[in-house]
Amino acid sequence: MNSINTKSDVEASLVSILTDLIGLRSDYPPGDTVEICRYTEHRLDNLGYRIKNHMDVTPINNLIVEMGDGSPSVVFNVHVDTVGPGLLSAWSSDPCRAEIKGKRVYGLGAANCKGSMALHIWLAEEISRCGGIKNGTISFTFVGDEESLGPNGTKSLRDRSIIRPDILIVGAPSSNDLLIDERGVMWLRLTTRGTGGHAGDPASADNAIDRLVRLLRFLEAEIFCNLKDRKEGEILSTANVGKIRGGTNTNVVPVEAVAEIDRRLLPGERVEQALGEIQTALRKSGEPGDSYELELLVGTNGFKGRSDRQGVIAFSEAIRQRLKREPVFLTPVGAFDGRHFGDDDIEIINVGPGESSEGLKHHFVLDIWRSFQYSNRLITPIIRRLPTSCLTRKRKVGVINTQTVLIKRAKKKPLI
Repeated sequence: MNSINTKSDVEASLVSILTDLIGLRSDYPPGDTVEICRYTEHRLDNLGYRIKNHMDVTPINNLIVEMGDGSPSVVFNVHVDTVGPGLLSAWSSDPCRAEIKGKRVYGLGAANCKGSMALHIWLAEEISRCGGIKNGTISFTFVGDEESLGPNGTKSLRDRSIIRPDILIVGAPSSNDLLIDERGVMWLRLTTRGTGGHAGDPASADNAIDRLVRLLRFLEAEIFCNLKDRKEGEILSTANVGKIRGGTNTNVVPVEAVAEIDRRLLPGERVEQALGEIQTALRKSGEPGDSYELELLVGTNGFKGRSDRQGVIAFSEAIRQRLKREPVFLTPVGAFDGRHFGDDDIEIINVGPGESSEGLKHHFVLDIWRSFQYSNRLITPIIRRLPTSCLTRKRKVGVINTQTVLIKRAKKKPLI
């Protein structure tokens, strides 16, 4: 295991957990989260939590760790799957082995989202070390099926009422800034069909790829090129053709072609409306109705958060007091699991260590000092302010301050 010279027990613990997590593969596909959830369960077992596993589809496991009972309910959620490593030649080291260089940790998922996962594990252990909570419920969910935007992770926990949060805190590489708005997500599959033939006589056949190109060009002219004019503040409405495939051989006129489209919606746009807009455009295209098919693969609405709700106030006050700056509210780009609760009347906050720009790079990097130190400095005062619970007793809390460490003895007042 890699090690780092530091005076901070907290930082050393966080880096140690992250190193372990990077070594446990959970990349999608296939998105196998069984082993990484087993590791987490082993760490949190016998700490006073109720622990259960939920698996709709093998091998996508979800771990739910709970303490307390009733309302208010605060849920810390983080996805434990990652994207694949991509080209191994782009890595200077084994992507599934944490490499520490100076103050930075390199490894697959270090920023998205195993850095937040390490923090949530540490926080669950810290709450237990402090004696637990007095009222309400605090939960930690470690979920899969996020990278595929699939239904077998957080969505399943929500749909089956396995978690019912009043405040949902989703781990995300946000540099500990706050993301309380989220765009809707719509994934579509457009399939076109034709009739086969020999490439030497294409006029006698009906080329499915040609039809697909025509339809995509029509959608671009009718809808996609105008999305730049749709905005809510800095939030943009976008479309992207992410995948195209078709044909079986170069000398054969293709009978089928497929494109997959990513449509990101403003909080004020609805999936049903955006889907209907595309369906209407396709009908206007002039292509025979039985020559194409449009399927909705994923569809969740966006949401707008409020800065005057309890969770955001707790984070904002902690940022002002501990980081000596005003909270920064980010403009949404990616999709997070809080979107599954977008139509519920709950508070959703995306926040965590790691630079957002590192989230989908192959060289996943976590800056130890800029990430974990701020998380550590923020998380205790945030827990004090959240409406869930008071910790029953206090302990010495390590506070990392740049490259020096101040061990501050906690005052005798309760954490909340």
